[in-house]
Amino acid sequence: MSTASKVSLSLIMPREQTMLASVLAPYFNEVAPTARIDVTERASQMLHRKDVTAFWIRNGATRIGFALVLNLPDDRRELTEFSISAQHRRQGLGQEAARLLLQEFPGRWRMGISAHSKHALAFWGTCLSILPGVRELREGAPFTEHQTKSYTFDIAGPQNARTTK
Repeated sequence: MSTASKVSLSLIMPREQTMLASVLAPYFNEVAPTARIDVTERASQMLHRKDVTAFWIRNGATRIGFALVLNLPDDRRELTEFSISAQHRRQGLGQEAARLLLQEFPGRWRMGISAHSKHALAFWGTCLSILPGVRELREGAPFTEHQTKSYTFDIAGPQNARTTK
């Protein structure tokens, strides 16, 4: 059994706000070091907005990261935050988590890539090009001043995730 096969997603509950804030601090220090972000306030906002779905990324019972998905109109989604803690990177866990997350919500997606995180740029450039079900992958302008570029793409539903020959 590969390490990546133990990856799962679980909803972050509002009562876990303090725990989410504790992982947002190092995350924002990496991806937006010059931004003034109150992580306690940001955690509260994300866990109480009806248009956001927050997930813990787990490897077995261990919490290894998180993802925040903004649910937009017309079955569109934005991956607003995604992080695997540094000690769990480069093991295939992030790619497996991305696959699980994106396939949970087939349809149109977008995401901005941090200008300060070389890891994010390399990860998403590779990950989106090899994940099953990714269609119409396009690079675009950044959404914020903290980003270097953006991606838009479609995720095929389970019945369309594999191409037939």
